Formats: sequence, structure tokens, C-alpha cells
Amino acid sequence: MIRILLQFLYILLSVVAGGGALQGEVSIFEIPSVREALAIEAEGVRAELEALPDFSETRQIDSYGFHGEYLPVLDELPQTPRWTVKLSWGAVAKLEQVILVPAIDPRQGTIRGYGFPRRFRVSKVFPDGSSEVVADWMHEDCPDPGHVPLRIELVEPLCDTIRIDVHRGAEESGREVFALGEVFGVVEHEVWQAKTVEAGPEFEARPYWSKDYLADQKTGLGMPLGMQVAFGNDAASLERDFSVRFDEPETNEYVIDFDLGSEFRMGWLTLFPSTPPEGSIVPGYGFPGKIELYAGRMARDQVVFRPIRDGRWGDGNPRDNAVRIPLYAANGRWLRLKVSELPVENGRPVFAMGEVSISMREQLYPVTAIRLEGFPEGAESRVGSLTDGLVGGRPELQMLDWFELIERQNRLEQSLEDINWVDRGLEQRWSQALNLAIMGVVLLFLFIVLVWVIRRRLSLQKLRLRIAEEQHQTEIEQMKLRFFTHISHELRTPLTVIPAPIERAIKEVGEGKLKDYLGVALKNVHELQQLVEQILDLRQIQEGRMRVMALDLELVQHVRSIFDAMQPLAEAKGIDLIFKPAMNRLVACVDPDGIKRILGNLIGNAIKFTPSGGSVELQLTMVDDALVLSVEDTGPGIAAEDLPNIFEQHYRGQSTGEMQTHGSGIGLALVHEVVSLLGGTVQVESPIADGQGSKFTANLPLKKGSK
Repeated sequence: MIRILLQFLYILLSVVAGGGALQGEVSIFEIPSVREALAIEAEGVRAELEALPDFSETRQIDSYGFHGEYLPVLDELPQTPRWTVKLSWGAVAKLEQVILVPAIDPRQGTIRGYGFPRRFRVSKVFPDGSSEVVADWMHEDCPDPGHVPLRIELVEPLCDTIRIDVHRGAEESGREVFALGEVFGVVEHEVWQAKTVEAGPEFEARPYWSKDYLADQKTGLGMPLGMQVAFGNDAASLERDFSVRFDEPETNEYVIDFDLGSEFRMGWLTLFPSTPPEGSIVPGYGFPGKIELYAGRMARDQVVFRPIRDGRWGDGNPRDNAVRIPLYAANGRWLRLKVSELPVENGRPVFAMGEVSISMREQLYPVTAIRLEGFPEGAESRVGSLTDGLVGGRPELQMLDWFELIERQNRLEQSLEDINWVDRGLEQRWSQALNLAIMGVVLLFLFIVLVWVIRRRLSLQKLRLRIAEEQHQTEIEQMKLRFFTHISHELRTPLTVIPAPIERAIKEVGEGKLKDYLGVALKNVHELQQLVEQILDLRQIQEGRMRVMALDLELVQHVRSIFDAMQPLAEAKGIDLIFKPAMNRLVACVDPDGIKRILGNLIGNAIKFTPSGGSVELQLTMVDDALVLSVEDTGPGIAAEDLPNIFEQHYRGQSTGEMQTHGSGIGLALVHEVVSLLGGTVQVESPIADGQGSKFTANLPLKKGSK
């Protein structure tokens, strides 16, 4: 920016001076105030550099990455890629960024960047096999990022897989090689690890370089989750971590309970290893070999803990890496850690941990109290170090913070270098064109101020308009929600008393059109009652007022009672309603009202959209301790473009075939919200056969009952 400014001033002042011939590069202004301003700016940049949080430069020597075989250098760029790597996150995810971490080869004499590609492209890959290029360095070499990860922004980021096609790698001793240290995906500000990596085995150089290392959350640039640790013999730093030595050999499990103050839906548990104490050089000092997780909730005036599905750690010492364990959106106020298989130091079991955090996406939950069980006396007085935000006495850093620190440091260092370059040039040309330089600086300054003021006013005007529009839209949506909720409350009471007189009138009148008219009126009253209840239930869930009330009951009988209640509706329409339970009896602890809401809406929806003479089938099975409820119909099916939005509130897809059925767009949204509240998932398949039919499947985690 400064160089462009100097060149512009040079051209301007040359015209003012009459266009005299000037040899070589000549500074436009050389006055003391400019040099003084540059000195102040340089001092500010240095202060920013010194103020940056100190982060460890420790290298993970045991983590390499991936590189392909050495290939001969080609004069012409090949039409097809020489190396291809495909990474998948396992499900359609809203990827915001893809981060390519350069490989570091510690076997070299100096630790340096290694094999970063020169000509390549990065593409999104869709389930149907099509792809879309998101970044392209095919017409010029990609600048070597050195030790700085390369971020690639994704526009309209809906995809689950990316592909890296390399046409030209880095040159090493007259040959080409392609290497990467790690590939991360950023989803809603969280760093995601790729689930699968595909690359030709002929491109691997084991044991150090393998495609598996592209998704192991380890990188030669430093600590992958940015854990801020000072590896030294500072005993005072260790006191800021939680560390306990046991006098006796390990005999039982040790329990740590974290109280969040109120019930939350928990997403992630992050554990930061402790700083090694004096005399120890083992990273991950004191980290337990096994951790089991339980979520605790208040039920019947006592705290009940249940295990979190697959929520355990058993991979041994994580060394320098922070450990992130998914909590599968478990609901609870307490999170219990049962730790065992403690490492032994000098014949005594040791437990140590730098920091513990519990979060849901960007929200970090505060811990109000920590309780220990099985630990030595006095250990509870030091548990505050588990949630003080410090590891080894220094702030913890997440991956994005780590990247931003590196980028910020590089930008500041580059700015300081540019400032020094300009200052040296001004010092050498002190005696040239002083008056003209002052005139040029003033004119350009006024021009910049004018442009800045205009752009600033335009930006502020656009910002105000956007804020006003967003506020107006928010107010409209809130008014809609309040209106529908209020109307639903007002309609509930009169709708309750209407059916009884109509039913009595139907019994008293004889056969004829009047009885048919009354039957139609009664049917519509019941549908309106159902719609009102759906609106109120959905509003309760959205406001967080609906609670799960789990009871021990015979589940097959409960589902059968819901099924039997839907029979009259199916018979009136001439539809065959079929119930196929996989077992005759199943006692489980479930929320009966939640099951009723799910099945009532799914079966009712299937009957509504299935023509006369068709069938609706309800299946009940168990898969891996989960209850699976499936409702399949022979209706017209759902258009492919409607499937991604079918569970959205008020969404109504395009009718298929000749059949036109009106609906509120609330039933399936309510099903999705109730299933999520119960900790499960719901999916839809359509068409089932011959372009027709739909199948809705709800998977609910199930706890066996005590009967």
C-alpha cells in the first residue's frame, strides 16, 4: 500500500514540476513529519507483536502427514491430475472453510515446509458425483505458504466431500512431490476432522507418510487444537493445573461431577492435558487411560445419571493434543467423568488435567461446582484449576485462534518490514523535492479523506437500512408467532365444547343429508382441534417449556393403543392400516406423550395423503438399544426438491400426481422437534417403489424399564 502511494505521488509531482526527466526511483516526499509518523506506526506494530499471546512452537515430531511418490518433472502441465485426494466428513455439512496445513518434514536438517503443491484445484463433491471448483491455482503457481495454513472459503457451502486435484507438485532434487500435513473443515466455527480419506496407495510412503495422517488432528506446525502449554520445569505453572498423586495403587474408579447450574443440551467435552512437572518430560502427564461419561438430571427429587452413548475415551495418552469427546446432545445439569487406568509415576498413580470445558457449538457452559469422589483429602480445594481457562498457567487456544495468531503475526511482521523499507528510502532522499512532496501529500491526503468520508457515509447508510429491514422482519415474525399462539389458546376452549352437541345431533337425526352434513362438520372440528394442539405443542418446544417425562411402560401395548385410535380415520377413507411389531412385549422407560405425538402426526399424515384403497404400515423394531418407528404409505410420494425442507415449519411441498391435499405444514415440523427433544433422529425416504410411497423413520434412544 505504501509503495503504491509513493508511486502515485511521484507521478503527480512530476506533472506539477513540469515533467522534467527524473532518473531512477525518486521519493515524492521526504519531510521529517513523514518519517516521524512512520516511526510511530512502526512502534505501534511492534507493540501489537509484543502484545500477541505467546503460543508454543513445539513441533510434533511423531506426526508427519501425506505425500505422494516422486515423479519426473514434466515440461508441460498435464491435462489430468497426477495426484488426487478426496476427504469426506460423513454427512452433508455446511462447510465454511477448508484449511490445508503444510507438511513439515522433521527428518530434514532444518524443520521447513515440504511438498506444498504448485498447480492444483480444490472442488466440492456432491452425492450425485458432480463437483464444483472452489479454488483454482491452474494458471499460476500457488505461493508457498511456508508455516502458515492455507484457508479456502466456501460459498454456498452445502456439501460433505472435497477433492484436491494436483497437476504439479513441488520440485525436490529434479523430481516432483506432493505433500500435506493435515486437512481440516470448519463448520459453524468448529474445526471438524474428516471421517474418510481416499488416495491411491501408490502415493503413500509409509510408515511416516500416509493418507491417514491427513485426518488425525495432528500437525507438524504445532499443537493441532492450539493448546497453550509451556513445556518447562516451572513448578509454579503446574500448580495452576489440577494434579493429584495417590498413595495407594489404583483400586477403584474416581469420579468428577461438573454442575452446570441448570439443565442444558451438551455438545462437546474438551479435555486439555496437563503441563509436565519438574523432572518429567512425558507430554500428557497424568492423563487417564480410560474416561466414561454420564449425564445427570433431576428426576423425582434425586439426581439420576445415565451413560452417554459412545461417550468415552480409551485411546491412551493424547500427548500434546487436546481431546474432544462428542456428548451427542445429551440433556442434563451434571456431567460425570469416571476416570480409571491412571498412569504411574515413581510407583504411584497420578491424575492430572490442565482444563475441562463443556460446550454446545459456540456456547461455552459455565461450571458452577465440581465434586470429587474417591480422591485424597484436600484434592477438592484445587478443582478450580479445571475451569480457570488456563493450561500450564497460560490461556488455552483453539485451532481457529491458533491460525489467527499465526496470520496476525505474519501480517504485522510484513507491515513492519514495509514501514522500515519506506523509512530507509525517505532517509536516503531527504534533500529532494521537499516543497513538492508537501503539496502532493496534502492533495492526496485530502483526496483520501474525501473518498473515505463518502464511502463511510454510504456504508453507514446501507448498514442502517439493513438493520432496519432485519428489525422489521424480526418484529413481523414475532407478531406472527404471538398471533397464532394467542388465537390457538382462544380457540381451544370453544373447540372443546363443539363436538359433543354435534355428536348428540348425529345420534338423534335419522339417515339422510343432514346427518352427512353434521358428520363433515364434526370431522372438520376434530381436524381444527388437532391443528390447535400442534401449534401449541410446537410453540412449547420452541420456547423450551416442554419437558420429557419418561415413565416405565409396556411399549408395544402403548403403540398399539395409538394405532387402534387411528383405525376409524383409516376405515372412513377406505385405507388398510397395518401394525407390525418385531416383538410381542417390550418394557422401556420412555415419554408416552412424545411417542403419541410422533406416531399421531406420522400416521395421520400418511392417511391424509394416501388415496382410497391404499395402505399405511406401522413397524416397531429395536436396533442397537434404539427404538425404531417406521410409517410407510402408498401415497403419491414426495418430490425430490421438497425432501431437504420437509421438516421445516409451515413448509408445504408440491403435490405429486393428481391428488391435491391441503395441510398446515406444522405436523412434520412438530415430529422433528419432538424427536430431537427425545434425543433421536427422523428421516424420510421417497419414493419407495414405482415413483410412489413415502417412509418416515424415527430412531429414539431407549432405556430399558425396571418392570
